[in-house]
Amino acid sequence: MMEGVEEIGRDEFEQWLDDRPQWVQTAASRLISAVRRPTPEEISALASICIAEATGRPDVVLERMPTGALGSTAAGLTMKLLKVDEVQGVNAIKAGAALEFGDSNLVVVYGMNGAGKSGFSRLIKSVCGTRSTPDIHPNVFSDVAAPASAVITASLDEAVSVLPWSVEQGAIPKLRNVQVFDSLTANSYVQSKSEASYEPRRMRFLSTLIRVVDEVAAEIGRRKAVLPSLLPVAPPAHVGTTAAAFLKSVRHATKQPEVDAACAWTAQDDQRRLEIETTLKQVDVPARQKVLNADKSRLVLLKNRTTSLKDGLSQLKAAELVAARMDARAKRKAASEDAEKVFVNSALDGVGKDSWRLLWEQARVYSETFAYPEEPFPVADEPARCVLCHQQLDEGARTRMKDFEAFVKGGLETVAKEAEQTLQKLMGELPAFPPAEQWKVDVEFLRVDPQVGEGVLKAIALRLEAMNVAASIAGVPPVDWSVLETAITRLEELIAKEEQALADLQKDGKRQELEQEFKELKARAWLSEQKALVEGEIIRLKSMRDLDAAEKLARTNALTQKKNDLARDELANGYRDRFAAELELLGGKRIPVVPEPIPEGKGKVNFQLTLKGAKRKVHASSILSEGEGRIVALAAFIADMLGSGHSTPFVFDDPVSSLDQEFEERVVGRLVALSKTRQVIVFTHRLSLLALLEDAVKKHNEFAAVHGQEIAEPTVISVRRLGSVVGVTEDLSARNRKPAPGFKALRDQRLPMVKKFHEGGLTAEYDFAMKAACSDFRILVERSIEYTLLCDVVGRFRRSVKTLLLRDLAKIRAEDCAFLDELMTRYSRFEHSQSDEIATELPDPDELKKDLENAIAWCEEFSKRKST
Repeated sequence: MMEGVEEIGRDEFEQWLDDRPQWVQTAASRLISAVRRPTPEEISALASICIAEATGRPDVVLERMPTGALGSTAAGLTMKLLKVDEVQGVNAIKAGAALEFGDSNLVVVYGMNGAGKSGFSRLIKSVCGTRSTPDIHPNVFSDVAAPASAVITASLDEAVSVLPWSVEQGAIPKLRNVQVFDSLTANSYVQSKSEASYEPRRMRFLSTLIRVVDEVAAEIGRRKAVLPSLLPVAPPAHVGTTAAAFLKSVRHATKQPEVDAACAWTAQDDQRRLEIETTLKQVDVPARQKVLNADKSRLVLLKNRTTSLKDGLSQLKAAELVAARMDARAKRKAASEDAEKVFVNSALDGVGKDSWRLLWEQARVYSETFAYPEEPFPVADEPARCVLCHQQLDEGARTRMKDFEAFVKGGLETVAKEAEQTLQKLMGELPAFPPAEQWKVDVEFLRVDPQVGEGVLKAIALRLEAMNVAASIAGVPPVDWSVLETAITRLEELIAKEEQALADLQKDGKRQELEQEFKELKARAWLSEQKALVEGEIIRLKSMRDLDAAEKLARTNALTQKKNDLARDELANGYRDRFAAELELLGGKRIPVVPEPIPEGKGKVNFQLTLKGAKRKVHASSILSEGEGRIVALAAFIADMLGSGHSTPFVFDDPVSSLDQEFEERVVGRLVALSKTRQVIVFTHRLSLLALLEDAVKKHNEFAAVHGQEIAEPTVISVRRLGSVVGVTEDLSARNRKPAPGFKALRDQRLPMVKKFHEGGLTAEYDFAMKAACSDFRILVERSIEYTLLCDVVGRFRRSVKTLLLRDLAKIRAEDCAFLDELMTRYSRFEHSQSDEIATELPDPDELKKDLENAIAWCEEFSKRKST
């Protein structure tokens, strides 16, 4: 119950509804205010409200059905069909045909067989969506097959609505309360159980509310269906592990720290898994230990080579080499400058330069080795020759030779040579560049990424090259030795661990322990990859919990039970009583049938007509005659429809089929009585029904005139066939009009068209129209004898004889008989078959007009004539 709501004045039904879930109360309130079924979007919103209520966190303002909204005195729907227009594609009915029903509550659509009456009837059944909606086909004899369509004009609670219809869209919802009775409907009541098509207002409301709740439940189910579990099943290899057990234990209440702990996976875990995997793969432990010893030895050598390479390319070595290079350059520069001063007057330039000194030193080697091995260089005494050009030395040459040697062995030159020798010594001590293939093998052994190893090798090459030429320490690029050092350390640790693991593996039970640890690690590694799915599953389970709770709030048990109670108390008993009353009114009280209710769940009630007092169980349709079955079906239909409380139209398609005179008169009387409270539309091809309806209305009006309850004269629409075209309508054909109005209609409506054809020279059209007019004129003359001359004392299709009118027969004169006989004789050839040998000459329009005016004048004069 919502807090703060005043309960005064709420009846038992409203109080019962107040005990329903709050979202149901909200749905009920919205149904009342909207006066329609919810849209899919509104159903989705109600589902969200239901879920919010189920989870204890409503996020919308809940509503409550207003007090008195479903009071029993609420007015029902009032409806009237005003027009069926713009008919297309319905059997052979002409395109654009229309039925104007007018304001009268009693409408008769009359037509001979094949005139199009059944086509209009099928159209109305399809538009209104009756329980036996027929198929509608276009004209099968036409090349054009337009889809069926029409425009319906109806009055709904005094508001006029224009409702387009097409066969593709199906029945018009606003017209579903129009009730149609035909042979198929009759069979559904008599030959099978028939669901009551009406419900009291509260039952209708509950029926709609149950459908809404079912739709909300379906929406909740749809939301559940789009939330399938994506949680993977643990592979068989992980069964029995902590990870698999956690996966099974996942619930909507599982906390995030639990997920984080169960799915944790670190680099140390991965390393441990690899170590155990490697250990467990060893079958021959001693052999593996030998391999590890070999790897240790290789690693020692590789480590030494790396250390030697690192030390040889160290920053200290680089600085020492750069300093020696700079020292040698400086001292050589000083010696070169001294040489330039000493040999400034030399005949040739460049004496004392590097190239010259190289030449001089080679000359020394040649002299001391080959030319003058026993004498010190240079040999300048006679008869010595130059060791370069082999010419004898003159005095000047001997002096220059001695000066050159003195320079070379002088102080600056000696210092320069010593500095250069020191530089060469240091450069010679630089480590050799690692061979590429050996380096590749070493990097692979250390499990270093090949690209990273290639980068270190390039860095070594650049540093070594720079140390050979660099003039400053800044020009020597660094080498990141940590890559190799870390890899060496890691491999040392791995080898040590594996050695320990192999030693442990030889102990009792250690293999089983390692295998279990390895299984747990593999399972946890796999579970870590499923973490996102685990978190998603927890969210899904929370949603499923909410949806499950909402589904419990979307059960219709209580609503269905309440509707069943109402059905038992209001529908079943009320329908049985109304059926008995209708059967008696229709003259079928002696027919031993009674409707038995058959509840079918969710408040739905069906009725089946059973034989009252039968000793054996036999279906009523097997015992009743065709006429009795028709009366019983009419009683069941009217009782069914009157229970709705709505003043909606009743449409009867040939209601008196198979009935005898007595039943037919009873049915006609009931149709007239029904037309006092609602529109009644009757389709028929029987003139007897038309005559009985007119007589019944007249009798009712004579009886009710003093009370001011007269029924309007029925609107009679005549449907005719013109050649292959059907559905041609007019207010009433001459065959069905009273004489004086009929003569006037022929004169004022039909004769102008005949004249138009005559004046236009349209021979075929003129012949057809004139013959039809003459035939109708002949029928009206005949009806003049019945209604006017004989004062309607005895009428066709009527069992009663109006003896009170016998006195008016005294008005008849011989000239009246002669006048009518002459007209009957002259025009009978247009109504009855004639011999082919007798020519039937049509009168001209003026002649027919004269006869019509004479007939009208006679009718008016005879009606005013006093009895003698």
